[in-house]
Amino acid sequence: MKKLLFIVAVFIGFQTIAQNKKRVLGAEAKNYKYWEHKKASTVITLNTFKHVNLKGPEAKNLKIWERKKSDTKIVLARNTKIRKVTGPKAKNYKPWQD
Repeated sequence: MKKLLFIVAVFIGFQTIAQNKKRVLGAEAKNYKYWEHKKASTVITLNTFKHVNLKGPEAKNLKIWERKKSDTKIVLARNTKIRKVTGPKAKNYKPWQD
């Protein structure tokens, strides 16, 4: 009986968590204007390891936990701006020149 009550409680718990109240349905979803709702850009920070020039048995026997972390951190930020360029300008667009 206790197991049955536990299973029912877990099932009800998962059902309540699964129901997302932020979902947009019906006419709201059809008329949703995404440009009015700003999203924060995603920022990812990566730690890298120092590059080691090893070859042969030294590289094969190198333990991953013995590698040294580099001092520099790589930060990636996703640009969420929407470009309104069309035609040949959009075709020849070079994002690295912004």
